[in-house]
Amino acid sequence: MEKKHRAVFPTPYRSTETSECIRFRYIYCQCYEIVLPGGVTIVTDPFISGAVDDFTIDDLSGADYIILSHTHFDHDMDTRKIWDKFHGRIICLKEVAMDIADFFDIPYSNIYAVSENCTYYMPDFTFQTFHGLHDNRKAREGTDKKPSEQGDTTLKRFGIEGHFHLDCMGAMFMMNWVLTTKNNFKIAFHAGQDFDEYARHMMEIRPNIMIRHRIRTCSPAEYARQCEAAGVQYIMPWHHSNALITGEDLNAYFEEVNAELKKKGSLAKAFNPDPYQWYQLYLGIQTC
Repeated sequence: MEKKHRAVFPTPYRSTETSECIRFRYIYCQCYEIVLPGGVTIVTDPFISGAVDDFTIDDLSGADYIILSHTHFDHDMDTRKIWDKFHGRIICLKEVAMDIADFFDIPYSNIYAVSENCTYYMPDFTFQTFHGLHDNRKAREGTDKKPSEQGDTTLKRFGIEGHFHLDCMGAMFMMNWVLTTKNNFKIAFHAGQDFDEYARHMMEIRPNIMIRHRIRTCSPAEYARQCEAAGVQYIMPWHHSNALITGEDLNAYFEEVNAELKKKGSLAKAFNPDPYQWYQLYLGIQTC
């Protein structure tokens, strides 16, 4: 008869183990700093120096890539300053690539121009692009202007000349995207309107987290619905800084989002990151 053995090894077993997916922090408006495993750092839609006085470009840890969703000045303002410091690559739509290079005086070779609905196999990650449509709040409120009526917003707000054409293109050309790391962790990024069209793509891609525009008219129930529609485990906001102006409590708002998700029986969570605070998102194993 075969001899039985104990099903354990004599050396110690580990009780916990973690595998890092990303580190990240939210800065302001649509700007996140994301560090991938291995140290590659991505900055999204940099608008810092014209917005906050308790964080500067010098506080960034890196910027191997700067991803621009569109070219309104509150999304690209610090592109040149960050490029001067880190000399990374600028990922933007091909329709605005030449204007970005010329306005910020960045070498053409550092511009990575992309098209909509394409997949790019970068050295450090895979990058998928999707059509974007800017929020039409001004149209809803009846304050939208014809091209002949447009003023130079960047000149008026910041005294900076030459950005007017990029501002106009920012209303027409917008890029949503999904970034997949080498260990297959997927980050979805969505701005503005046409969310349900984007969500159909996400049901095939199945991202882990989504950074989603918190449109000011979006109820907690609707934000929870969008989280479920994309099939993500976590949803985080951007462009929610307007709540600072209106006095809305975004922490209370996200408690309501999570209550809605729980009511639906969803295991997904909404998370409102504390500005400038680093967070680690990881896959872990532990004894229970």
